[in-house]
Amino acid sequence: MFGLNNHRGSCWVNAALQGLFSCPPLVDRYSERTNIDKENPIDVCLESIYRNKGETGLREFFDVIKTSYLPAGENIGDSHELIVHLCDKLPWLDAELRFSTGDRIECTHCSDTQLKTTTIIDLNLMPSKPGITLLDAIQEYVTPHAVPEWKCEKCGEMGCTKQVLFGTFPKVMMIWSMTPIDYSSLLVLNGHKYFLFTVICFNGGHWFTYARKLPPGHAWYILDDTSVQEMDSKKFPVDRTMRVLLYFLYEN
Repeated sequence: MFGLNNHRGSCWVNAALQGLFSCPPLVDRYSERTNIDKENPIDVCLESIYRNKGETGLREFFDVIKTSYLPAGENIGDSHELIVHLCDKLPWLDAELRFSTGDRIECTHCSDTQLKTTTIIDLNLMPSKPGITLLDAIQEYVTPHAVPEWKCEKCGEMGCTKQVLFGTFPKVMMIWSMTPIDYSSLLVLNGHKYFLFTVICFNGGHWFTYARKLPPGHAWYILDDTSVQEMDSKKFPVDRTMRVLLYFLYEN
């Protein structure tokens, strides 16, 4: 674990990177230094930041990721949007997070059923109220709901029920929400066991991260720009300002 300097509001970059630097596939890639894509400036910068613990590569990283909505090194942005952007630019990272889902759509009138599949890299949860458990929030996400404005191509009537179905499960599960969720260190989805390794938080003006190395048993750290503090071994980082949760799939 290491700190990163804040350059003109770059806490959101720091929080995202300090969280990702606990991700096992990323740790393996940049520790071994054998598969770095020298033609990809983002990959090169991330390896440099990781290898030299933030002493090199950060300003160069700002330059290669900077867009109108990612004002790296100039203003505060969004850690979640940065991770999404990195997945778009790093195929190997995208492969770790991407999974398939399907929308099951059933006409309310004629019961005609369709299944539209897609792939996504995160779960955007919008719980019905703050503070519900993560499993309850996911249950709400997959619970069938009515869509009255939908028109059936078969019978021409309005209205359907729509349900999200999981097709596959990723190695790295990214969950984000603008509403506080009661999360835990272990998440089990359809028999797939995930361990939490990163919690990225936003308090309204500043981004920071809780992270730990895997496998479980390692200490949690609070990473706030250059400040790196080990947490008490008996404490778990529950924070109502959470925005992004990163879980890693446990495989025997």
